[in-house]
Amino acid sequence: MTTSSSTNVPLSVKKLLNSLDPEHEVVRIIRDNAPRLVLHVRLQDRECLVKILNGFWLKRPGRYLRFQKEIFIYSQLEQMDFVSFHYPGLLRTDGRTFILTEFIINDPSLPRDDAFFYTAAMDAVLELNTCEFPFWKSGGAGWMWEKANRWKFSGSAKTLRNLIEGLCIRRKLPYFLLPGMLAFWVRSMAAASGIKKPLLMHRDIFKSNILRPDAEHVYVVDFEKMGLEKRWVFKDALKIAQADPLFFDGKENKLSGFPRFNGQLLEHYWKNLVRRRADIQPDREYFRLQLKFCLLGWTLKKLVKENPSLEMQQGLVRFIKSVILGPDKNFEKWFAELPRLQD
Repeated sequence: MTTSSSTNVPLSVKKLLNSLDPEHEVVRIIRDNAPRLVLHVRLQDRECLVKILNGFWLKRPGRYLRFQKEIFIYSQLEQMDFVSFHYPGLLRTDGRTFILTEFIINDPSLPRDDAFFYTAAMDAVLELNTCEFPFWKSGGAGWMWEKANRWKFSGSAKTLRNLIEGLCIRRKLPYFLLPGMLAFWVRSMAAASGIKKPLLMHRDIFKSNILRPDAEHVYVVDFEKMGLEKRWVFKDALKIAQADPLFFDGKENKLSGFPRFNGQLLEHYWKNLVRRRADIQPDREYFRLQLKFCLLGWTLKKLVKENPSLEMQQGLVRFIKSVILGPDKNFEKWFAELPRLQD
């Protein structure tokens, strides 16, 4: 079967699809970022997603190696048993040039802002973060590339990099905050060094990558950025817990301009995380430190990478000074005002 989308598909890709199903249909091209092509296809009356190497990979070796890592991660996840973490099943791969998975169709009639959606998404991320992933395996060039680029991917390094950029290049941070932020960074690094085993993080767990095909399940998709995190446990959870609206408004007095997250979801994640991981301290002080560090990384990214308005910039700087670097009572006051799940 020929479609308008298939006319834009390279001949080498058509040959692969023909080998899988001569009667295949290319529904649409989702992404075309050389050397990787992502297609929604229909094979033997089944909706599928295929990711294929297309073009000379040495032009963009980073994308090529991320793709190799994604294939390795998929191959390992398929060998595990999950209860809450649902994802598109792996249908076929040659382990090197393509990966074929189920195509999950989101049901637009189902709510994506109710208690079930957020709790199910958080439980899925928790199970992924704490799964018995074989970190000792090399996983080929892609996994070695992940380990060699810790400066780019780790939460510790990204936070420090954004701190330096925000101070020296973007001039989005006042210099008087530098000593306090550096001291907090060092203290947090030392405290988090007790975590003995890395967590497997999705790293791109936004709503667009959480699908609800039916009333009883949510699916997590797109594993391209998935990788290791050795210290900071809230990286995925913080993205799911973002509230709408994202900031307190002028009616909230001193909290105006501070970010809003679902505190109930964050506590739910933490309570179940420490049950699963004996190497993570369960006390409230460590909860605050872990959350504060991830909030610092989140806030610095907003300041440095997203070009906020002057008003938002001032609110974020006050948030760093008061809640993250300030006394614990400021954090607890902010946390107590956070929204909770709505049924």
